[in-house]
Amino acid sequence: MKKPMLIIGAGGHAKILIDIIQKSDEYSLKAVIGKENEEHNELMGYKIYKGDKYLSEFKDAGITSIAIGIGGYTNNEKRKAIYCKLKSTGFEIVNLIDPSSVVSASVKLGDGVVIFAGVIINPEVIIGNNVVIATGATIDHETIVEDHVLISAGVTVGAGDIIKEGALLALGSKIISRVTIGENALVASGAMVVNDIAKNTTVYGVPAKPKQ
Repeated sequence: MKKPMLIIGAGGHAKILIDIIQKSDEYSLKAVIGKENEEHNELMGYKIYKGDKYLSEFKDAGITSIAIGIGGYTNNEKRKAIYCKLKSTGFEIVNLIDPSSVVSASVKLGDGVVIFAGVIINPEVIIGNNVVIATGATIDHETIVEDHVLISAGVTVGAGDIIKEGALLALGSKIISRVTIGENALVASGAMVVNDIAKNTTVYGVPAKPKQ
């Protein structure tokens, strides 16, 4: 029997999670939890329960498995705050991996990891907690991705990189091997990183440099 679970968030990111869950042999979606002022009443055929009060109601009913259906467009602070809140209140934040992705058996995953369709993750990569790896991204061997990182669609990450906590790699960016992306750094769409990036830095262009 599939394990019932919840999604918090009712936007486009949540739609992708629903799609993964519908293909899952492990989970079935019980409910989508949205904001109190959510505009719509359903998402892909699932009723949206409006307001965090429903989290405790479903938890009291024994449903403690949950996924975070909220993306991070400019930073990951909101996802991090939600993750920490859910963990502190006893929820199990599950990993959701699209079956079309290719993830080496030697990859180590934290919890709350979401891997979209077409992703390739090569051997001995370490993925932290609450990490999103979006459509078609690739991560080469021995890279370390720390907690609360978002790797957007089409990103290429080389071998032996270190992507520090909270970093965001935007659409189609490329990271050469053996570099470090600092905490909460933002690599802009299409940028190519050839050197280490300091924490809290935004870089653009080819090669990637801080905005002047």
